[in-house]
Amino acid sequence: MESCTSMLQLKQIQAHMTRNALITHTFPASRVLAFCALSDSGDTNHAHLLLSQLQKPNTSIWNTMIRGCSRAKTGQTGVLFFCQMVQKGVEMDCRSFVFAFKACEQFLGVLEGKLVHCVVWKMGFVCTLLVQNGLVHFYGVRGCWGLARQVFDEISERDVVSWTSMIDGYSKHKWCDEAVKLFDSILMYSDVKPIEVTMIAVLSSCSQKRDLRLGKTFDEYVKTRNVTRSLNLMNAILDMYVKCGCLDSAREIFDTMGVRDVFSWTSMVNGYAKNGELEMARALFNEMPERNVVSWNAMIAGYSQNNQPDDISLVGVLSACSHGGLVAQGREYFQNMKRKYSMEPKKEHYACMIDLLVELDS
Repeated sequence: MESCTSMLQLKQIQAHMTRNALITHTFPASRVLAFCALSDSGDTNHAHLLLSQLQKPNTSIWNTMIRGCSRAKTGQTGVLFFCQMVQKGVEMDCRSFVFAFKACEQFLGVLEGKLVHCVVWKMGFVCTLLVQNGLVHFYGVRGCWGLARQVFDEISERDVVSWTSMIDGYSKHKWCDEAVKLFDSILMYSDVKPIEVTMIAVLSSCSQKRDLRLGKTFDEYVKTRNVTRSLNLMNAILDMYVKCGCLDSAREIFDTMGVRDVFSWTSMVNGYAKNGELEMARALFNEMPERNVVSWNAMIAGYSQNNQPDDISLVGVLSACSHGGLVAQGREYFQNMKRKYSMEPKKEHYACMIDLLVELDS
């Protein structure tokens, strides 16, 4: 099982286990099922089949199935497995509830999540930190602030996951002031040390508030407290400076990043484009190792940000649409030249449209 890399190999192993009656034993069966449900090379349908053939699946096997459904983006099926655990009287552990909440998140199942919460009460797990953190995260993601904060306030000894889940929930739903207040509470009233994910969440709030002073404070905190400066965290700092219009600081961060991804490049290009620095945007855009729709849209937005663009900027727009494969947008801008901007298309504009349509046919 350790060296298994495909379903074909797994089925060969399973055939040997079946012939030797090993598949009827819980531990070997759980290893096969875990590969099917959790491996990149797995097959959740085969996991379901194997589960149906087991006489008494234990807690670990049920947990694996629920987790596997979340991983396969079939959260509703995961909740059904949780319900089967309840109906069959299967003993549960903390992870059963955490995986069930994760499954509920995927299909906006607030009611189902509340039902799982009821089972938490019934089974006596309501004061277990792992489950409480799962509840805070679930209610926060779904925007149920009252319930999320109620569970958060009931946690007697909060860890960094508790604080981060609550801050992240506030930030994702644009309750930026509450997110910042909660971060301040960590520093003033708790021994918990914020980690990378905590800083990403609170920096996102600064970006939304366009609060440069506060953003600089958090950037300085990251530098002085030796928080792990991962790519995601550096992107969050970069995005904060861009959103706050501080392009010099943003470029300084960008230039010092040892590793960059598409988000890093697009964020910087977008910052230049939105602030009218089209030459800088284009120069950086041309250096990008890979481009996506977002990066092309950033260039298009930069070229067309004026209410009355000139014919040169519209060449840039159409060229960006052509290279980005954005056919519908390209056609709309081309049609608007006469209809909206009272401009007669020139040969350069027609050339861009020909390139766009040729790319479509190919």
